[in-house]
Amino acid sequence: MKKISIITLIMSFLVINSFAQSPDSVFNKFYESTGGLPLWKKVKTYTLKQSFVANAATDYDMEVKASLPDNSMLKTKTIMKRSFIYGKSTADAFLKIPTGSRDKAMIYDVKDLSAKEQANMKREVGDFLLPFLNYEEKGYIATYVGLEVIGAQRLHHIELKGKDIKHDLYFDNITNFLTKAKYKLPTGEEITQDYNVYTTSDFGLKYPSAGTYYSSIDKKVVKLTNVFIFNPVFEANTFKR
Repeated sequence: MKKISIITLIMSFLVINSFAQSPDSVFNKFYESTGGLPLWKKVKTYTLKQSFVANAATDYDMEVKASLPDNSMLKTKTIMKRSFIYGKSTADAFLKIPTGSRDKAMIYDVKDLSAKEQANMKREVGDFLLPFLNYEEKGYIATYVGLEVIGAQRLHHIELKGKDIKHDLYFDNITNFLTKAKYKLPTGEEITQDYNVYTTSDFGLKYPSAGTYYSSIDKKVVKLTNVFIFNPVFEANTFKR
């Protein structure tokens, strides 16, 4: 009886360790399955076009233009044909708020972003691409939580924690794709994104192109679509107010 118990314990230990992973090993499998880490590291600029659709008046589109080397970003959120523009460059950070009637030429009221808003945009430049790419340089600590069963999937759960934000990332055990991401913003808002479609870009990288989006503030699931363009060339005044 004692012998059987020891064998069972050993087998359990082997099973647990067969699924045990380090965060980097999971990340590396993701890179390999989506084009390779060397190709991800060649990304210097990108555009990201997103649509958030629930067939409601609150549906909106967002376009992000970002430059990684100088940590610059232009983020445009368009709702009901009105565009709110957030900008950050090495020397400036601003918000353009549309004013006046929509049937006339758009006029913007421009204000400076607060230090907290600037810090949030600085984080977003890298996180919109991949939050875990060069995560140590960003000040994140990665922890492998375990292999979890969610629906019909077995997912590697990794916690990526920074000073003011925490990501919970879930990678499929077979495809190695990131299929679910949860993160809590400094404002307290919690976002959940589930990805069910990956697309290969002209650059050669695969990225999540469709899924769902849930905010703890809006409290409703909306359809999410992503379109990435990697290494576009921006005009010199792209990130200026």
